[in-house]
Amino acid sequence: MSAAFVVALFAALLAGIVTGLTGFGLALISTPILLFVYEPRTVIVLTAMFSIFISSAVVWDSWHEARKRLVLALLVPAVFGVVVGAEVLRVIDPVYVRLGVGVIVVFSAFLLVRDVRLPGASTRWGTLVAGAASGALSTSTGLAGPPIVLLLASRSLPKHEFRGTSALYFLPMSVVGIVVLALRGLVEAPEIPLGLLLIPAAIAGKAIGTVLLRRVSERAFRVVTLGLVILTGTLGVATAAWALL
Repeated sequence: MSAAFVVALFAALLAGIVTGLTGFGLALISTPILLFVYEPRTVIVLTAMFSIFISSAVVWDSWHEARKRLVLALLVPAVFGVVVGAEVLRVIDPVYVRLGVGVIVVFSAFLLVRDVRLPGASTRWGTLVAGAASGALSTSTGLAGPPIVLLLASRSLPKHEFRGTSALYFLPMSVVGIVVLALRGLVEAPEIPLGLLLIPAAIAGKAIGTVLLRRVSERAFRVVTLGLVILTGTLGVATAAWALL
């Protein structure tokens, strides 16, 4: 067993734990670790495979808690957002988009930590904006998660509903992502068996995350989810600032 494979197993396990607990955050956890041992294209493919399997497992045991109408209301504008995000790349340097979005995400998450609700989050317009923003950011910066997480946190969803709803949203987004990668010829034969070998570790991590979910309080769950969003935004700002320098 190679050292690279051991690192990949650890990344899969840790990503599974976080996703099993919160319903999101897989790429945030797995990508930095996998980049130590694999090239970026391989990491993107492996992360997409993890996301499909782990999100499916989370959706399987949280189907009844997920707010399906809310997910549908988010996915429809997200589809249009994906197209818009691709066009944004043609006219705006993604570094500037990532920098601006990162600052907004961190500021918004800190407001929610202080129990300040985002204006309009409970309205249909809030759902529309969150879905469209998530779709646009997925293709322009890779930061698809924060708009959805901020919306659910601002609505104060209980932890089980939060987890099920976020996983149900990110599952089809992950499927679309792997299809796009395949159509672009970015998925190569050796990566498929590698990804499949790592799936058991990811599923084991998901099981651990599910157990942790039962033990953490609603307040602790909120702190963890918003902490992940703050980390996402901070990394986005840091990488953008580094690129500009």
